[in-house]
Amino acid sequence: DYTVIPNTRTIDNFILSLRKYFETDPKKPKHILSIRGVGYKFTA
Repeated sequence: DYTVIPNTRTIDNFILSLRKYFETDPKKPKHILSIRGVGYKFTA
């Protein structure tokens, strides 16, 4: 038996869709920031 760790981009794709909805310019986000090695930071 072995454990399969799925290699999906589900969270990344969800964050992308949130950015498209909330950000004025999704390519230069101001509210949903990526913190490398940690995760995401939400700002007001």
